[in-house]
Amino acid sequence: MKRWYTIAAALAFQVLPHAASASEASDAVLSVAASKMSTVARINGATRPVIYVGKFEGCDSVSIQNAPGRFEHFRVCGNQVSARNTVSPSWTEDDGAGDVLRAVVDNAVLFGAASQVDPNGYLIAARALGPSQRSCSNVEVILSYEGDLVDRALKSICSHRR
Repeated sequence: MKRWYTIAAALAFQVLPHAASASEASDAVLSVAASKMSTVARINGATRPVIYVGKFEGCDSVSIQNAPGRFEHFRVCGNQVSARNTVSPSWTEDDGAGDVLRAVVDNAVLFGAASQVDPNGYLIAARALGPSQRSCSNVEVILSYEGDLVDRALKSICSHRR
């Protein structure tokens, strides 16, 4: 009987960190979905980017970046967080997709925000975050497929006066 208690206690202590990390991730995802602004959060003892991807099929899409190019995807519908357990397909600039990217970034600099679907079905969204210098704009570019983050970049776009 004593052995059973030892096993049960060991299992409980193994589950507790996972429950805490799930709560940390869910709390961060809910916060980003509510604010619609990307941030960083402490998850599993590490600081992770938590990225607002946008709306997809009526729900907020949020991703946590665990490593460069590795994302965990979530949907938030009515304050309920659900993990997507998906892997986004990689994006290439082929078939005019690079031209769409450049046009979206240019329009974000000019108008504050822009988005367009490229020929391969990827949504490219960009928004100006504010000036970094007098003639430069900080732009956040979000590339997604079916609501899941494929890539995110922060760019400083500077105009050169002639």
